[in-house]
Amino acid sequence: MIGLASIKDVAIAAGVSTSTVSRIINENPAISAETREKVLKVMKDLDYVPNSMARALSNQRAFTVTLAINAEDVKSFNNPFFYEVMHGIEKVVYQKDLCLIIANMQTVIKKESILTWLINGKRTQGIILPSSLATEKNIKELNKHHFPFVVFGEPDSPDPLNWVDVNNRQGGQQAVDHLVKQGYRRIAFISGSRKELFNKNRFLGYRDGLERNGLTFREDFAAEGGNTKADGLAMMGTLLSLDDRPDAVICTDSIMSLGVLKAIQKAGLSVPHDIGIVSFDNYPVADLADPPLTTVDVDVYELGVQTANMLFKLIDNPLSRQQQTLIATEIQAKESTMRAK
Repeated sequence: MIGLASIKDVAIAAGVSTSTVSRIINENPAISAETREKVLKVMKDLDYVPNSMARALSNQRAFTVTLAINAEDVKSFNNPFFYEVMHGIEKVVYQKDLCLIIANMQTVIKKESILTWLINGKRTQGIILPSSLATEKNIKELNKHHFPFVVFGEPDSPDPLNWVDVNNRQGGQQAVDHLVKQGYRRIAFISGSRKELFNKNRFLGYRDGLERNGLTFREDFAAEGGNTKADGLAMMGTLLSLDDRPDAVICTDSIMSLGVLKAIQKAGLSVPHDIGIVSFDNYPVADLADPPLTTVDVDVYELGVQTANMLFKLIDNPLSRQQQTLIATEIQAKESTMRAK
């Protein structure tokens, strides 16, 4: 039967101390390859299950943590953001000797929602939701079962929830501050829909940055639309048609910023000398642009790590008070704004 052997059984069978077995389980590099191989073989022969997995068995707890998704949301799967967050979550879950499973929230099993199926069947220890899935219906169902869950991305919800997000408002302020230091003054802002809270917060940060630098906000300098390269091209084209066009632009999406760059270059203007560009999200696409784009670095891997850590705190202490965490942003200055000498 799986999991009946103890760490002491493994140590005796392998002829080593229990501390040596523990070091091998935790991948301590100080253990020789020969000893490691011998102990791993004994663990396999005895069907030894380490640490939290064994505890889960004895307590009849699941071996998994669940990341909820909406499989119909193609936009999310085309965005590196989702995979970076998932990578951070997976690191923490792996360190806990558990498995991360992906659950499509559109799934219905035997007339039960996927949440009810997971919770009632004790198939998972906790659930992580993106903010887009922190709906009133889903939150109500999770709270009904008093089940541990954490949201990544600040949810637009009246309920006090446990969530982790990057400080998008801070990022908007930092982008303006950086551009002003480089000598730009007519700073525009291009975003996806500001109905999405992260875009709204980045916009509010832009407004804050203008105010604290003594610059006037102009409605015609704030464009709102989609997140594609084509959207960026179209919105920047409109801004360039103004008699008093902007001399810098902040984009809330790295893919959209490629369209912005194309529009500027198509108009025969130079980046950064005529117009500077700052983009949110320090993805590889920013470095591949010509010139490389200055970015507001949003550490989404750390977002995943902190989200998972918060969930495990809730699992260990269900009565702990609600937490909201913001992760700081920082400017990664590159050629697209380095006009000042």
